[in-house]
Amino acid sequence: RRNSVEFQIPNRLTLFLPHFTQIFLVLSFDSLSKALATTARDDPPSHPFHSPTNLGMSNAVDAAGDPIPTSAVLMASSKQIAFKCQAENVAFLKCKKNDPNPEKCLDKGQQVTRCVLGLLRDLHQKCTKEMDEYVGCMYYNTNEFDLCRKEQEAFEKACPLE
Repeated sequence: RRNSVEFQIPNRLTLFLPHFTQIFLVLSFDSLSKALATTARDDPPSHPFHSPTNLGMSNAVDAAGDPIPTSAVLMASSKQIAFKCQAENVAFLKCKKNDPNPEKCLDKGQQVTRCVLGLLRDLHQKCTKEMDEYVGCMYYNTNEFDLCRKEQEAFEKACPLE
């Protein structure tokens, strides 16, 4: 910590910076401190767009009504995908293992994509509300399953693995 300057934000964070970085550091530690003090994961979102219920599948569909497979959508439906598209995924993985040429497995990859998009379309039609809530929660909580167990349970009850 020799040749460094210490910046401390009360009860939060201490930064040790070399002297030469001082000239490049353009931060308002007061505003950063306020942001850290007021930001909490459990706080309800202040803007309606950031509401977990407003970020579900209904906002992630294209003009034709087909779901857009965002990371939150894919994470929320991962159990369903693993169950329903297992044969297509296994065939694709076997093809990739047997032939390193990517062109040889394009048709298998398209089958996986078709299966997943069809499944997402079915889930969207069958249990829209539960899927929207689960996807919205996953999006809001950066795909953390542990923070969305209530929504996951409701979704899995409405759309059980068959």
